[in-house]
Order: sequence, then structure tokens, then C-alpha cells
Amino acid sequence: MKKQQRDAFRVHHMIEASELIAEFITNKGFGDLLNDRLLSSAVERQLEIIGEAASHVSAETQAEWPNINWRGMKGTRNFLTHEYFRADYEKIWDTVQHVLPAELAALRELLSDLESQFGGPDDAL
Repeated sequence: MKKQQRDAFRVHHMIEASELIAEFITNKGFGDLLNDRLLSSAVERQLEIIGEAASHVSAETQAEWPNINWRGMKGTRNFLTHEYFRADYEKIWDTVQHVLPAELAALRELLSDLESQFGGPDDAL
């Protein structure tokens, strides 16, 4: 699998996870995140997937797309994985409400660019 195809594959996963989070929090509030363990677990898991996938996107692609907060995504994943007992739900809620939608738009643009140059993630399988 070529590096650019692998990048498309990982970005595709990031988009899917972001869209799932958006679906999960539709018609939900911060209190739901705090009180619904299934919701909080699902959101945390998808944030972990985003960060893990981001860590596998090539350094070249990351450098070409500095408007995407690669470091923040990877840091969120590391924190949720290793410091799960200190999860800051206010920060998680802010992230999924305000940060993630902008990142999702940029990721969609990146995926479109990668697919136009190198083929889609399905071509990499």
C-alpha cells in the first residue's frame, strides 16, 4: 500500500469517527455526556480512533495540511487512553461541539485531495 493511499485510508477512518460523534451527540446536551455512560464511552472511543488514525498519517501529509490540528488529535487520544481516569468532560464537550466540526470539514477536503491524486481508501485494500 502506498503512503498516500494509506493516508487516505486513515483520513477516511477519521472522518467516519467524526461523523459518528456528530450522530451520537445530536439532540444531546452536556448533561447527557456526563450522565449517559454509553454516550460518553462512545464519544471517547471515537476520539481515540481519530487520534490513532491521525498518528498514522504520514509526516508529509501532515506538513502539507498544517490547518489540521494533528498534534491535538493525537494528544487527545493519548490522554483518553492513558489518563482515562482524569477525562475532562467539559473539554471533551467543547471539542465535539466546536472543534470537531471544523476539523471534519478540513479532513473531508484532505480526503478529496488525496483521492483525486492517488485514489480512494478502497483502492488501498
